[in-house]
Amino acid sequence: MRPSEYEPREDEIGPVDFLAVEFPDGRIGAADLRELLSLVTQGTIRILDAEFIVKDAAGNARKADAAELGEPDGTGIGAWSGASSGLLDAADVEHVSAAIRPGSAAAVIVYENRWILRLADGWRRSGARLIEDGGIPVDDLVAALDAAERS
Repeated sequence: MRPSEYEPREDEIGPVDFLAVEFPDGRIGAADLRELLSLVTQGTIRILDAEFIVKDAAGNARKADAAELGEPDGTGIGAWSGASSGLLDAADVEHVSAAIRPGSAAAVIVYENRWILRLADGWRRSGARLIEDGGIPVDDLVAALDAAERS
């Protein structure tokens, strides 16, 4: 089998990351969802957990059902209602709630990077082994880029 024909098994797990995105008007737009759904459909990522948070004008935050944030152009945000791997806990939701502005909504998504599995399979076949993986926090990346630009 050529590496380009490799199809990851369902039980294979790629690196897992998360992102939290604030939507200032409290609604998730259709274009935003279409791109995310495209990544899922292509097998690039797999959504493991999705939590939605809304904060009212008075600053009170609460978890929300996906459908409360709209179904723009029938893109199917409701598909993630109840999607929970247990990876996000109350402290994670509190942390994101504190970061969003009143009148906003946020989506917190835990996703698996499936794209790496094809590459990793090729490496394994050649005898390589993964030693470590991890992410770089955005603040650290920005600070390093700013420092490099100043020097």
